[in-house]
Amino acid sequence: MRYQEIVIEQQGQQGILFHHSFTLDKSGEWLALRAVHPLTQWLQIWVKDPQGTMRLQYLGKGEENTLLLTAGAEDSSCGSVPGAIPEGDWSVQVLAVNRESAPAYTLHIQAGEGTPEIEGTLHPVGAQLWSSLSAASGALNYENYDWNRIFSKESRWYRGDFHMHTRLTDGKQTAEELNAQAVNQGLDFIVVTEHNFLTTGWPESDLLVIPGVEVTSSQGHCNILGIRRSIDWIKDGAAPVFESAAGMECILAEARSQGAVCSLNHPELAPWDWQLDVRLDAFDTIEIWNDPTFPDNEKATEEALKLWDILWKNGVILWGIGGSDTHNLPHESYVPGGLPSLVGDPVTCLWSDELSVQGVLDAARLGRSYVTRGPVLEPRLYQNDLAYRPGDHVLQEEQYNSLSLYEYELHVQEAGEGSYIRWMIDGQEIGRTGCGQEGTYTYSFTWPSGEYHFIRAEIRNSSGSLLAFINPIYQGTPVPKLSTWGELKAQMKN
Repeated sequence: MRYQEIVIEQQGQQGILFHHSFTLDKSGEWLALRAVHPLTQWLQIWVKDPQGTMRLQYLGKGEENTLLLTAGAEDSSCGSVPGAIPEGDWSVQVLAVNRESAPAYTLHIQAGEGTPEIEGTLHPVGAQLWSSLSAASGALNYENYDWNRIFSKESRWYRGDFHMHTRLTDGKQTAEELNAQAVNQGLDFIVVTEHNFLTTGWPESDLLVIPGVEVTSSQGHCNILGIRRSIDWIKDGAAPVFESAAGMECILAEARSQGAVCSLNHPELAPWDWQLDVRLDAFDTIEIWNDPTFPDNEKATEEALKLWDILWKNGVILWGIGGSDTHNLPHESYVPGGLPSLVGDPVTCLWSDELSVQGVLDAARLGRSYVTRGPVLEPRLYQNDLAYRPGDHVLQEEQYNSLSLYEYELHVQEAGEGSYIRWMIDGQEIGRTGCGQEGTYTYSFTWPSGEYHFIRAEIRNSSGSLLAFINPIYQGTPVPKLSTWGELKAQMKN
Protein backbone atom coordinates (compact mmCIF):
# COMPACT_ATOMS: atom_id res chain seq x y z
CA MET A 1 0.00 0.00 0.00
CA ARG A 2 1.35 3.41 -0.99
CA TYR A 3 1.32 5.84 1.92
CA GLN A 4 3.30 8.80 0.57
CA GLU A 5 4.03 10.43 -2.79
CA ILE A 6 6.54 13.22 -3.39
CA VAL A 7 7.27 15.28 -6.50
CA ILE A 8 10.53 17.20 -7.03
CA GLU A 9 10.75 19.56 -10.00
CA GLN A 10 13.71 21.32 -11.56
CA GLN A 11 12.95 23.77 -14.36
CA GLY A 12 15.43 25.89 -16.24
CA GLN A 13 18.00 26.66 -13.54
CA GLN A 14 21.55 26.87 -14.82
CA GLY A 15 24.03 24.51 -13.23
CA ILE A 16 25.70 21.11 -13.32
CA LEU A 17 24.99 19.54 -9.94
CA PHE A 18 21.67 19.89 -8.12
CA HIS A 19 20.82 18.94 -4.53
CA HIS A 20 17.32 18.03 -3.35
CA SER A 21 15.78 16.45 -0.28
CA PHE A 22 12.54 14.80 0.78
CA THR A 23 11.15 13.52 4.07
CA LEU A 24 9.52 10.16 4.69
CA ASP A 25 6.95 10.50 7.46
CA LYS A 26 7.39 6.90 8.57
CA SER A 27 9.42 3.82 7.80
CA GLY A 28 8.27 1.71 4.88
CA GLU A 29 8.92 -1.51 3.00
CA TRP A 30 9.49 -0.11 -0.47
CA LEU A 31 10.46 3.11 -2.23
CA ALA A 32 10.13 3.87 -5.94
CA LEU A 33 11.71 6.62 -8.05
CA ARG A 34 10.68 7.65 -11.56
CA ALA A 35 12.54 10.41 -13.40
CA VAL A 36 10.89 12.32 -16.25
CA HIS A 37 13.08 14.49 -18.48
CA PRO A 38 13.77 15.18 -22.18
CA LEU A 39 15.60 12.61 -24.30
CA THR A 40 18.32 15.17 -24.98
CA GLN A 41 19.11 15.64 -21.28
CA TRP A 42 20.83 12.74 -19.54
CA LEU A 43 20.88 12.77 -15.75
CA GLN A 44 22.87 10.87 -13.14
CA ILE A 45 20.88 10.42 -9.95
CA TRP A 46 22.00 9.37 -6.47
CA VAL A 47 19.58 8.87 -3.55
CA LYS A 48 20.86 8.67 0.04
CA ASP A 49 18.94 7.65 3.15
CA PRO A 50 18.89 9.64 6.44
CA GLN A 51 22.15 7.93 7.51
CA GLY A 52 23.86 9.23 4.37
CA THR A 53 24.15 5.79 2.76
CA MET A 54 23.75 5.55 -1.01
CA ARG A 55 20.56 3.55 -1.67
CA LEU A 56 19.70 4.22 -5.33
CA GLN A 57 21.81 5.07 -8.41
CA TYR A 58 20.56 5.65 -11.93
CA LEU A 59 21.58 7.15 -15.26
CA GLY A 60 18.46 8.67 -16.80
CA LYS A 61 18.63 8.64 -20.60
CA GLY A 62 15.23 10.14 -21.37
CA GLU A 63 13.15 6.98 -21.40
CA GLU A 64 10.95 6.52 -18.34
CA ASN A 65 12.29 3.88 -15.97
CA THR A 66 11.17 3.13 -12.45
CA LEU A 67 13.73 2.27 -9.78
CA LEU A 68 12.52 0.13 -6.92
CA LEU A 69 14.11 -0.22 -3.48
CA THR A 70 12.91 -2.96 -1.11
CA ALA A 71 14.29 -5.08 1.70
CA GLY A 72 15.37 -7.84 -0.71
CA ALA A 73 17.70 -8.07 -3.71
CA GLU A 74 15.17 -10.06 -5.75
CA ASP A 75 12.90 -7.01 -6.17
CA SER A 76 15.31 -4.08 -5.79
CA SER A 77 16.62 -2.49 -8.99
CA CYS A 78 20.25 -2.81 -10.04
CA GLY A 79 22.44 -0.16 -8.45
CA SER A 80 20.38 -0.13 -5.26
CA VAL A 81 21.32 -1.25 -1.76
CA PRO A 82 18.38 -3.31 -0.44
CA GLY A 83 17.32 -3.03 3.18
CA ALA A 84 15.09 -1.11 5.55
CA ILE A 85 13.42 2.09 4.32
CA PRO A 86 13.78 4.42 7.34
CA GLU A 87 11.76 7.52 8.08
CA GLY A 88 13.50 10.88 8.04
CA ASP A 89 15.25 13.20 5.62
CA TRP A 90 16.54 11.63 2.39
CA SER A 91 18.76 13.44 -0.11
CA VAL A 92 18.87 13.37 -3.91
CA GLN A 93 21.81 14.54 -6.02
CA VAL A 94 21.36 15.06 -9.76
CA LEU A 95 24.24 15.59 -12.18
CA ALA A 96 23.43 17.02 -15.62
CA VAL A 97 25.44 14.98 -18.13
CA ASN A 98 24.65 17.18 -21.15
CA ARG A 99 25.54 20.69 -20.12
CA GLU A 100 24.62 22.79 -23.15
CA SER A 101 21.31 23.92 -21.64
CA ALA A 102 19.66 24.27 -18.24
CA PRO A 103 18.24 20.88 -17.22
CA ALA A 104 14.53 20.31 -16.69
CA TYR A 105 13.26 17.22 -14.90
CA THR A 106 10.63 15.88 -12.53
CA LEU A 107 11.30 13.19 -9.93
CA HIS A 108 8.33 11.14 -8.75
CA ILE A 109 8.99 9.37 -5.44
CA GLN A 110 6.59 6.92 -3.81
CA ALA A 111 6.87 4.99 -0.55
CA GLY A 112 4.68 2.23 0.78
CA GLU A 113 4.15 -0.86 2.88
CA GLY A 114 3.49 -4.47 1.95
CA THR A 115 3.84 -5.67 -1.63
CA PRO A 116 5.02 -2.87 -3.97
CA GLU A 117 2.22 -1.51 -6.15
CA ILE A 118 4.65 -1.02 -9.05
CA GLU A 119 7.53 -2.97 -10.54
CA GLY A 120 11.03 -1.75 -11.28
CA THR A 121 11.77 -1.57 -15.00
CA LEU A 122 15.49 -2.37 -14.67
CA HIS A 123 17.00 -5.77 -13.90
CA PRO A 124 17.29 -6.64 -10.20
CA VAL A 125 20.43 -6.41 -8.09
CA GLY A 126 21.14 -10.11 -8.60
CA ALA A 127 21.55 -13.27 -6.56
CA GLN A 128 25.03 -12.21 -5.43
CA LEU A 129 24.40 -9.16 -3.25
CA TRP A 130 27.78 -7.41 -2.92
CA SER A 131 26.81 -4.38 -0.83
CA SER A 132 25.45 -3.97 2.68
CA LEU A 133 24.18 -1.26 5.03
CA SER A 134 26.62 -2.03 7.84
CA ALA A 135 29.32 0.56 7.06
CA ALA A 136 29.45 3.15 9.83
CA SER A 137 30.76 5.81 7.43
CA GLY A 138 27.66 5.62 5.26
CA ALA A 139 29.76 4.74 2.21
CA LEU A 140 28.46 2.19 -0.25
CA ASN A 141 30.65 -0.82 0.48
CA TYR A 142 31.30 -4.34 -0.77
CA GLU A 143 31.36 -6.15 2.56
CA ASN A 144 29.34 -9.06 1.13
CA TYR A 145 31.69 -9.57 -1.81
CA ASP A 146 34.08 -12.53 -1.49
CA TRP A 147 37.42 -10.83 -2.14
CA ASN A 148 39.42 -13.95 -1.23
CA ARG A 149 37.76 -16.51 -3.49
CA ILE A 150 40.21 -18.35 -5.76
CA PHE A 151 38.65 -19.71 -8.95
CA SER A 152 41.78 -21.52 -10.15
CA LYS A 153 45.29 -22.12 -8.81
CA GLU A 154 46.76 -22.90 -12.22
CA SER A 155 49.62 -20.71 -13.51
CA ARG A 156 48.55 -19.70 -17.01
CA TRP A 157 47.14 -16.97 -19.23
CA TYR A 158 43.67 -15.85 -18.12
CA ARG A 159 41.32 -14.11 -20.54
CA GLY A 160 39.24 -11.13 -19.49
CA ASP A 161 37.67 -7.74 -20.16
CA PHE A 162 38.26 -4.62 -18.04
CA HIS A 163 35.52 -2.31 -19.38
CA MET A 164 31.74 -2.78 -19.88
CA HIS A 165 28.30 -1.34 -19.14
CA THR A 166 24.82 -2.67 -18.36
CA ARG A 167 21.39 -1.03 -18.32
CA LEU A 168 22.27 0.53 -14.96
CA THR A 169 23.97 3.26 -16.99
CA ASP A 170 24.11 3.50 -20.79
CA GLY A 171 24.44 -0.17 -21.74
CA LYS A 172 21.61 -2.08 -23.38
CA GLN A 173 22.08 -5.48 -21.72
CA THR A 174 21.09 -6.70 -18.30
CA ALA A 175 23.75 -8.08 -15.99
CA GLU A 176 22.54 -11.61 -16.73
CA GLU A 177 22.78 -11.08 -20.49
CA LEU A 178 26.24 -9.54 -20.21
CA ASN A 179 27.42 -12.39 -18.01
CA ALA A 180 26.12 -14.98 -20.49
CA GLN A 181 27.91 -13.22 -23.36
CA ALA A 182 31.19 -13.22 -21.42
CA VAL A 183 30.85 -16.95 -20.79
CA ASN A 184 30.10 -17.52 -24.48
CA GLN A 185 33.25 -15.56 -25.37
CA GLY A 186 35.36 -17.91 -23.27
CA LEU A 187 36.40 -15.30 -20.71
CA ASP A 188 37.72 -16.13 -17.25
CA PHE A 189 37.08 -12.73 -15.65
CA ILE A 190 35.30 -9.43 -16.24
CA VAL A 191 35.31 -6.06 -14.47
CA VAL A 192 31.98 -4.20 -14.35
CA THR A 193 32.58 -0.46 -14.85
CA GLU A 194 29.43 1.67 -14.83
CA HIS A 195 29.65 5.45 -15.25
CA ASN A 196 30.17 6.94 -11.75
CA PHE A 197 28.03 4.17 -10.20
CA LEU A 198 29.01 1.11 -8.20
CA THR A 199 27.32 -2.15 -9.17
CA THR A 200 25.74 -3.52 -5.99
CA GLY A 201 25.23 -7.15 -7.04
CA TRP A 202 25.44 -9.69 -9.83
CA PRO A 203 23.72 -12.89 -10.98
CA GLU A 204 25.15 -16.25 -9.98
CA SER A 205 28.20 -16.83 -12.16
CA ASP A 206 31.14 -19.17 -12.67
CA LEU A 207 33.15 -16.17 -13.90
CA LEU A 208 35.34 -14.05 -11.69
CA VAL A 209 33.33 -10.80 -11.72
CA ILE A 210 35.24 -7.89 -10.17
CA PRO A 211 33.61 -4.65 -8.98
CA GLY A 212 34.82 -1.54 -10.77
CA VAL A 213 33.65 1.91 -11.79
CA GLU A 214 34.30 4.27 -14.69
CA VAL A 215 34.90 7.72 -13.23
CA THR A 216 33.26 9.83 -15.91
CA SER A 217 34.26 13.47 -16.13
CA SER A 218 33.51 15.93 -18.91
CA GLN A 219 37.30 15.99 -19.42
CA GLY A 220 38.02 12.27 -19.64
CA HIS A 221 37.21 8.85 -18.24
CA CYS A 222 39.20 6.44 -16.09
CA ASN A 223 38.47 3.06 -14.54
CA ILE A 224 38.95 2.04 -10.94
CA LEU A 225 39.39 -1.73 -11.07
CA GLY A 226 38.70 -3.57 -7.83
CA ILE A 227 37.07 -0.69 -5.93
CA ARG A 228 35.98 -1.77 -2.43
CA ARG A 229 33.83 1.14 -1.28
CA SER A 230 32.37 4.30 -2.75
CA ILE A 231 34.40 7.49 -3.03
CA ASP A 232 32.51 10.72 -2.43
CA TRP A 233 33.00 12.49 -5.75
CA ILE A 234 29.58 14.15 -5.55
CA LYS A 235 29.90 16.51 -2.60
CA ASP A 236 27.80 19.56 -1.69
CA GLY A 237 29.52 21.90 -4.13
CA ALA A 238 28.46 23.25 -7.50
CA ALA A 239 30.44 20.67 -9.52
CA PRO A 240 31.67 17.09 -8.98
CA VAL A 241 35.13 16.56 -7.52
CA PHE A 242 36.29 14.74 -10.67
CA GLU A 243 35.93 17.87 -12.84
CA SER A 244 39.29 19.21 -11.63
CA ALA A 245 42.77 17.69 -11.90
CA ALA A 246 43.35 18.05 -8.15
CA GLY A 247 40.02 16.42 -7.37
CA MET A 248 40.68 13.55 -9.76
CA GLU A 249 44.10 12.94 -8.20
CA CYS A 250 42.44 12.72 -4.76
CA ILE A 251 39.97 10.15 -6.11
CA LEU A 252 42.74 8.05 -7.66
CA ALA A 253 44.83 8.21 -4.48
CA GLU A 254 41.89 7.00 -2.40
CA ALA A 255 41.22 4.21 -4.90
CA ARG A 256 44.81 3.03 -4.65
CA SER A 257 44.57 3.07 -0.85
CA GLN A 258 41.79 0.49 -1.28
CA GLY A 259 44.12 -1.73 -3.32
CA ALA A 260 42.45 -0.88 -6.64
CA VAL A 261 44.13 -0.45 -10.03
CA CYS A 262 43.69 2.98 -11.67
CA SER A 263 43.46 2.90 -15.46
CA LEU A 264 43.22 5.83 -17.89
CA ASN A 265 40.55 5.07 -20.53
CA HIS A 266 40.56 5.63 -24.33
CA PRO A 267 43.00 8.57 -24.07
CA GLU A 268 42.76 9.65 -27.73
CA LEU A 269 39.10 8.91 -28.50
CA ALA A 270 37.38 12.29 -28.97
CA PRO A 271 35.17 13.65 -27.51
CA TRP A 272 35.91 11.36 -24.55
CA ASP A 273 39.69 11.82 -24.76
CA TRP A 274 41.63 12.62 -21.60
CA GLN A 275 42.17 16.34 -20.90
CA LEU A 276 42.74 16.71 -17.14
CA ASP A 277 46.34 17.67 -16.35
CA VAL A 278 46.84 15.02 -13.67
CA ARG A 279 50.10 13.45 -12.58
CA LEU A 280 51.02 10.46 -14.73
CA ASP A 281 52.04 8.42 -11.70
CA ALA A 282 48.43 8.56 -10.47
CA PHE A 283 47.69 5.72 -12.91
CA ASP A 284 48.81 2.08 -13.05
CA THR A 285 47.59 1.21 -16.55
CA ILE A 286 46.31 2.86 -19.71
CA GLU A 287 43.56 1.51 -21.96
CA ILE A 288 45.41 1.45 -25.28
CA TRP A 289 42.74 -0.49 -27.16
CA ASN A 290 39.07 0.36 -26.74
CA ASP A 291 36.20 -1.30 -28.67
CA PRO A 292 37.72 -1.99 -32.13
CA THR A 293 34.26 -2.02 -33.74
CA PHE A 294 33.62 1.65 -32.94
CA PRO A 295 34.37 3.63 -36.16
CA ASP A 296 36.75 6.21 -34.64
CA ASN A 297 38.73 3.75 -32.56
CA GLU A 298 41.16 2.48 -35.19
CA LYS A 299 42.73 5.94 -35.43
CA ALA A 300 42.41 6.53 -31.67
CA THR A 301 44.19 3.25 -30.93
CA GLU A 302 47.10 4.08 -33.24
CA GLU A 303 47.41 7.47 -31.55
CA ALA A 304 47.31 5.78 -28.15
CA LEU A 305 50.14 3.45 -29.19
CA LYS A 306 52.26 6.47 -30.20
CA LEU A 307 51.47 8.17 -26.91
CA TRP A 308 52.37 4.98 -25.03
CA ASP A 309 55.77 4.79 -26.72
CA ILE A 310 56.45 8.43 -25.80
CA LEU A 311 55.66 7.60 -22.17
CA TRP A 312 58.07 4.68 -22.14
CA LYS A 313 60.81 6.57 -24.03
CA ASN A 314 60.60 9.20 -21.29
CA GLY A 315 60.90 6.65 -18.51
CA VAL A 316 57.23 6.61 -17.47
CA ILE A 317 56.09 3.04 -16.83
CA LEU A 318 52.39 2.61 -17.60
CA TRP A 319 51.17 -0.82 -18.65
CA GLY A 320 48.76 -1.24 -21.55
CA ILE A 321 45.43 -3.03 -21.31
CA GLY A 322 42.30 -3.28 -23.47
CA GLY A 323 38.57 -3.00 -22.92
CA SER A 324 35.52 -3.75 -25.04
CA ASP A 325 33.61 -0.85 -23.45
CA THR A 326 30.57 -2.73 -24.71
CA HIS A 327 27.22 -0.93 -24.65
CA ASN A 328 25.23 -2.68 -27.36
CA LEU A 329 23.10 -5.78 -27.78
CA PRO A 330 25.01 -8.75 -29.25
CA HIS A 331 23.49 -8.36 -32.73
CA GLU A 332 24.07 -4.59 -33.00
CA SER A 333 26.94 -2.88 -34.79
CA TYR A 334 27.96 0.76 -35.10
CA VAL A 335 28.02 0.67 -38.91
CA PRO A 336 25.70 -1.19 -41.31
CA GLY A 337 27.03 -4.69 -41.87
CA GLY A 338 29.83 -4.17 -39.37
CA LEU A 339 30.99 -6.48 -36.62
CA PRO A 340 29.00 -6.35 -33.37
CA SER A 341 30.47 -4.80 -30.24
CA LEU A 342 30.97 -7.76 -27.90
CA VAL A 343 32.36 -8.40 -24.45
CA GLY A 344 35.95 -9.60 -24.82
CA ASP A 345 36.74 -7.69 -28.02
CA PRO A 346 39.54 -7.08 -27.48
CA VAL A 347 40.47 -9.54 -24.75
CA THR A 348 43.24 -8.82 -22.25
CA CYS A 349 45.24 -11.95 -21.44
CA LEU A 350 46.97 -11.90 -18.05
CA TRP A 351 49.66 -14.27 -16.81
CA SER A 352 48.89 -15.15 -13.20
CA ASP A 353 49.54 -17.95 -10.75
CA GLU A 354 45.85 -17.96 -9.86
CA LEU A 355 42.47 -16.69 -10.99
CA SER A 356 41.38 -14.38 -8.19
CA VAL A 357 40.78 -10.68 -7.64
CA GLN A 358 44.29 -10.23 -6.29
CA GLY A 359 45.79 -12.33 -9.08
CA VAL A 360 44.09 -10.26 -11.79
CA LEU A 361 44.86 -6.87 -10.23
CA ASP A 362 48.49 -7.77 -9.54
CA ALA A 363 49.00 -9.02 -13.10
CA ALA A 364 47.47 -5.81 -14.49
CA ARG A 365 49.60 -3.47 -12.36
CA LEU A 366 52.76 -5.49 -13.17
CA GLY A 367 52.16 -5.50 -16.94
CA ARG A 368 52.01 -9.28 -17.25
CA SER A 369 49.63 -9.13 -20.18
CA TYR A 370 48.92 -8.84 -23.86
CA VAL A 371 45.78 -7.65 -25.66
CA THR A 372 44.34 -9.46 -28.66
CA ARG A 373 41.45 -9.73 -31.10
CA GLY A 374 42.30 -13.32 -32.00
CA PRO A 375 45.97 -14.33 -32.02
CA VAL A 376 46.97 -16.59 -29.14
CA LEU A 377 50.48 -15.71 -28.01
CA GLU A 378 53.26 -17.07 -25.83
CA PRO A 379 55.96 -14.36 -25.52
CA ARG A 380 59.32 -14.91 -23.80
CA LEU A 381 62.58 -12.98 -23.74
CA TYR A 382 65.76 -14.99 -23.14
CA GLN A 383 69.10 -13.75 -21.88
CA ASN A 384 71.65 -16.49 -21.26
CA ASP A 385 69.73 -19.02 -19.15
CA LEU A 386 67.15 -16.53 -17.86
CA ALA A 387 63.61 -16.17 -19.26
CA TYR A 388 61.32 -13.14 -18.96
CA ARG A 389 57.65 -12.48 -19.63
CA PRO A 390 55.87 -9.21 -20.53
CA GLY A 391 56.13 -6.73 -17.68
CA ASP A 392 59.45 -8.10 -16.44
CA HIS A 393 62.45 -5.97 -15.54
CA VAL A 394 65.60 -7.67 -16.83
CA LEU A 395 68.11 -8.27 -14.07
CA GLN A 396 71.75 -7.68 -14.93
CA GLU A 397 74.85 -8.83 -13.14
CA GLU A 398 78.34 -7.41 -13.23
CA GLN A 399 79.84 -10.41 -15.01
CA TYR A 400 77.74 -9.74 -18.11
CA ASN A 401 79.56 -8.27 -21.11
CA SER A 402 79.21 -4.61 -22.05
CA LEU A 403 76.71 -5.72 -24.70
CA SER A 404 73.89 -7.98 -23.52
CA LEU A 405 72.54 -10.43 -26.10
CA TYR A 406 68.80 -11.14 -26.07
CA GLU A 407 66.46 -13.40 -28.01
CA TYR A 408 62.74 -12.60 -28.07
CA GLU A 409 60.76 -15.77 -28.75
CA LEU A 410 57.10 -15.44 -29.70
CA HIS A 411 54.85 -18.41 -30.35
CA VAL A 412 51.85 -17.35 -32.46
CA GLN A 413 48.57 -19.14 -33.16
CA GLU A 414 45.45 -18.01 -35.06
CA ALA A 415 46.96 -14.84 -36.52
CA GLY A 416 45.68 -15.41 -40.05
CA GLU A 417 47.30 -15.48 -43.47
CA GLY A 418 49.51 -12.50 -44.27
CA SER A 419 49.90 -11.42 -40.64
CA TYR A 420 53.21 -10.22 -39.31
CA ILE A 421 55.03 -9.37 -36.08
CA ARG A 422 56.12 -5.77 -35.71
CA TRP A 423 59.14 -5.60 -33.40
CA MET A 424 59.48 -2.32 -31.49
CA ILE A 425 62.55 -1.20 -29.50
CA ASP A 426 62.52 2.11 -27.61
CA GLY A 427 59.38 3.13 -29.50
CA GLN A 428 60.82 2.54 -32.99
CA GLU A 429 60.03 -0.27 -35.41
CA ILE A 430 63.20 -2.30 -35.93
CA GLY A 431 61.89 -5.26 -37.92
CA ARG A 432 59.00 -7.36 -39.18
CA THR A 433 58.50 -11.10 -39.28
CA GLY A 434 55.69 -12.88 -41.12
CA CYS A 435 53.57 -15.06 -38.82
CA GLY A 436 50.64 -16.19 -40.95
CA GLN A 437 51.24 -19.81 -39.99
CA GLU A 438 51.25 -21.16 -36.46
CA GLY A 439 54.80 -21.27 -35.21
CA THR A 440 57.54 -19.86 -33.02
CA TYR A 441 59.31 -16.73 -34.25
CA THR A 442 62.43 -15.10 -32.84
CA TYR A 443 64.21 -11.77 -32.93
CA SER A 444 67.76 -11.36 -31.62
CA PHE A 445 69.34 -8.08 -30.54
CA THR A 446 71.87 -6.54 -28.16
CA TRP A 447 71.60 -3.76 -25.60
CA PRO A 448 74.47 -2.01 -23.79
CA SER A 449 74.46 -3.36 -20.26
CA GLY A 450 73.01 -1.04 -17.64
CA GLU A 451 71.26 1.32 -20.06
CA TYR A 452 67.49 1.79 -20.05
CA HIS A 453 65.82 0.16 -23.07
CA PHE A 454 62.51 -1.58 -23.73
CA ILE A 455 61.11 -3.96 -26.33
CA ARG A 456 57.55 -4.77 -27.22
CA ALA A 457 55.79 -6.51 -30.11
CA GLU A 458 52.58 -6.17 -32.11
CA ILE A 459 50.72 -8.54 -34.43
CA ARG A 460 49.13 -6.93 -37.49
CA ASN A 461 47.15 -8.34 -40.40
CA SER A 462 48.07 -8.08 -44.07
CA SER A 463 46.47 -4.61 -44.34
CA GLY A 464 48.36 -3.34 -41.29
CA SER A 465 45.45 -3.32 -38.84
CA LEU A 466 46.25 -4.20 -35.24
CA LEU A 467 45.50 -7.75 -34.11
CA ALA A 468 47.42 -7.82 -30.81
CA PHE A 469 49.98 -5.95 -28.75
CA ILE A 470 52.23 -7.16 -25.95
CA ASN A 471 53.41 -5.20 -22.93
CA PRO A 472 57.10 -4.24 -22.87
CA ILE A 473 60.04 -5.97 -21.23
CA TYR A 474 62.79 -3.58 -20.16
CA GLN A 475 66.30 -3.36 -18.78
CA GLY A 476 68.03 -0.61 -16.81
CA THR A 477 66.52 2.02 -14.54
CA PRO A 478 63.84 4.26 -16.07
CA VAL A 479 64.12 7.91 -15.01
CA PRO A 480 60.80 9.71 -15.58
CA LYS A 481 61.22 12.86 -17.69
CA LEU A 482 57.50 13.67 -17.81
CA SER A 483 55.31 14.34 -14.79
CA THR A 484 51.85 15.36 -15.99
CA TRP A 485 49.39 14.67 -18.76
CA GLY A 486 49.90 18.18 -20.12
CA GLU A 487 53.64 17.57 -20.48
CA LEU A 488 52.94 14.31 -22.31
CA LYS A 489 50.54 15.95 -24.78
CA ALA A 490 53.04 18.75 -25.44
CA GLN A 491 55.69 16.13 -26.14
CA MET A 492 53.34 14.32 -28.50
CA LYS A 493 52.70 17.49 -30.52
CA ASN A 494 56.44 17.83 -31.04
